[in-house]
Amino acid sequence: MVRLYKTNYCFTTKEGKKHLILKLNVFLYNKRMKKRNSKSILITFLIIGLYSLFSGLSSTTVEITLTSTGQQALIHRRSMIPPFKNIDIVIPDLKQAGISSSSTSKGQTTYRVELEDFKGNRFPVTSYYSSGYESKAIMKDAINNSIRNRTEYKNTFYNTVSIFFGFIFIFIPVIAFIANKKSKNNTNSKSKPHTTYKTAEKILEEFQIAKDSSISAQQPQPEAETEKYKNINDSIIK
Repeated sequence: MVRLYKTNYCFTTKEGKKHLILKLNVFLYNKRMKKRNSKSILITFLIIGLYSLFSGLSSTTVEITLTSTGQQALIHRRSMIPPFKNIDIVIPDLKQAGISSSSTSKGQTTYRVELEDFKGNRFPVTSYYSSGYESKAIMKDAINNSIRNRTEYKNTFYNTVSIFFGFIFIFIPVIAFIANKKSKNNTNSKSKPHTTYKTAEKILEEFQIAKDSSISAQQPQPEAETEKYKNINDSIIK
């Protein structure tokens, strides 16, 4: 539904009609663009959420096996996002595991586990740093215990932070869609007219018809006036 506001322009002038049509077209255009922008924002949230979710579901597996000369480590990264490239890093002579740190632009310290061979080469388990020192320390100690005791070790983990934010970004547009659907159902149940977008010319035409009908309804009908004077004349004659 479109609400018409009072203007300083007369409907009878050509310039007034053009001015009113222009203002109505601007109003309708802004209303349509506002609705489209809301949809674009929700779609963007959904895309970011799906990308973050599948990025978090990309797993990393650390496997330590026994060899004749020592222990061998395998780091297997399985990607769930394009280009879906899997990476295998083999460390033939595993020496120990350690933790490296990095500082963000906001001053926050993040960590990751790295494996070291006897040549001093370091191989990061994950390609990224993340917060939470305790979880990295637990993995480091478990790997070092496996090396010390010459036992096999295998652990698969995911980026839980990306999974969490993925669900958040997906949750927002889903809730907005459900709320919008529910609002439409309530509107239909109350038998309210459905909102449609019309051109300014059509709105002006309907408004002018309604205006003419209102004026004609207020004018006295000729038949009613004739009957009125006839009754008066009869009463005078009697």
